Amino acid sequence: MWSILADLVVGIFDFVLDVLLFRGLRRKHGQRNRSMTEDSFEVARFDFVTLTFIALVSVGLMLILALGFDVPAGWSVGIGITVGAIWGLWRYAQLVRE
Repeated sequence: MWSILADLVVGIFDFVLDVLLFRGLRRKHGQRNRSMTEDSFEVARFDFVTLTFIALVSVGLMLILALGFDVPAGWSVGIGITVGAIWGLWRYAQLVRE
């Protein structure tokens, strides 16, 4: 019971820090100020929609490499994680520049 509550509090704290970091990065890059609600929605959409899609594509790439092209499992996992990380960083940089 307590671990669920602790996870919930940590998740909310993490989300608030993500939004504040996002706002700080946008301010540093000279982008227009948006309301906290708009920034919260953009961070939530990035966290739940964009990153989930990137993760699913990365897992699909790992499976295709391992099962379809007989690439060793370690290499396919490494390639999938690398592609997902680069794609995620690129999308976050795009989000900050919007």
